[in-house]
Amino acid sequence: MRRNYLFLFSVFVLFILGQSPGICKEWSNITIRLLPDSSFASVEAETGKKIRHCPHHDMNGRLDEEQLIYVLGKFDDEKWLHSDNEQIARKHLESHYDKVMAGIMKKGLHNPVNINKAKLAELVALPHIGPVLAVKIVEYRTSISMFETIEQIKKVEGIGLGTFNAIKYYISVN
Repeated sequence: MRRNYLFLFSVFVLFILGQSPGICKEWSNITIRLLPDSSFASVEAETGKKIRHCPHHDMNGRLDEEQLIYVLGKFDDEKWLHSDNEQIARKHLESHYDKVMAGIMKKGLHNPVNINKAKLAELVALPHIGPVLAVKIVEYRTSISMFETIEQIKKVEGIGLGTFNAIKYYISVN
């Protein structure tokens, strides 16, 4: 009986250690490792090891919009074995993103977006802000500082005067 538990534990550990978790925003490594392969945009195999890229569906198969936007924002940080898989994954994620954006744009912006508290889905609703800039805004406010004025958003890499002028009437810091 004890050997059976030891065997099952060993199999579980090999399962957990034998997979690359992929880039993720708020899910723990264990959560990512327990996701089915169908939760990822691509799964590549490398000598006894699976590399799973861009998790965006939860354990129940539901699309997680925040995670989708995050993996699109960090997509260029992924390491790919085959460029064909990269292109397929990008198209898959962009297809989901187009549907998410259609819903976001249908709702519209009714109030200014608080750039100190906004989720990724709120940030991508702003003009000229896509997943990459949305992730950079969140990373800036969590690793450097919260924004005291809306003008400070220009300190985020990739946000220049043109982008600022496009969003300044749609954002707030409180």
